[in-house]
Amino acid sequence: MDKSTVGGLGAGWALIALAIVLGGVGFGPYIDIPSVVIVFGGTIAVTAGQFEGKDLKRIVPAMKVAMNEVKVEPLPELIEKIVFYATEIKKHGVMQIEQKVLQETNPFFKEAFQLLVDGTKPDVLQPLMELKLEHMEKRHSVMIGIFGNIGGTAGAMGMIGTLVGLVAMLANLSDPASVGPAMAVALLTTMYGALLGTLFAGIMESKLSQKHNVEVTACEVIIHGAAMIAAEESIGNIKMQLNAILTEVVE
Repeated sequence: MDKSTVGGLGAGWALIALAIVLGGVGFGPYIDIPSVVIVFGGTIAVTAGQFEGKDLKRIVPAMKVAMNEVKVEPLPELIEKIVFYATEIKKHGVMQIEQKVLQETNPFFKEAFQLLVDGTKPDVLQPLMELKLEHMEKRHSVMIGIFGNIGGTAGAMGMIGTLVGLVAMLANLSDPASVGPAMAVALLTTMYGALLGTLFAGIMESKLSQKHNVEVTACEVIIHGAAMIAAEESIGNIKMQLNAILTEVVE
């Protein structure tokens, strides 16, 4: 569980609830069914119309990714492991690492180093793994884009709801009893849109983007390390170049 994500979501919604309670009127005035229909229903409808079904099915798994710790080794440990494999290959040959590679839990690392075990040349290994990384980035960008789209659409639907409420209010100014409900729709749709866009979609988009960057950096280190091992670079050179990547990330 990613404590910062869960904590941020929980704290954000709790503060809104606290503000409502301190306002002294309770939750009742903040609940309006037409506003819910406009914002939540409209956002779902627009999102469904803009993306393919196979991508929409990945929304819940993507939320789980955002709310859990990223399953990628820290870069210092990853670099240390690559240097270890390089040392083992230099000392005992590439077959020495075969069993260890099969036990790897990181599928990207496992595939890259399995190619090493199979004797793949660096000019084949590197483009192949870069192509795999490119497709992974495309998948991630779609999910990040969906949550970005939800955030923008929620705000837009909130504004549409505001206009609907204002029109209803202005059309019935002669009836004082209708002004209140119409004004409620006008104000609450904006609030619902802001809450959905900021305290849900915005957090999901930001977290997925951060986790994507961490995973991509790790994959780039793996590709670079495996390619250098395949090219029979010296241990010192491998360590120096990978540590240079680590320094860039830290800075």
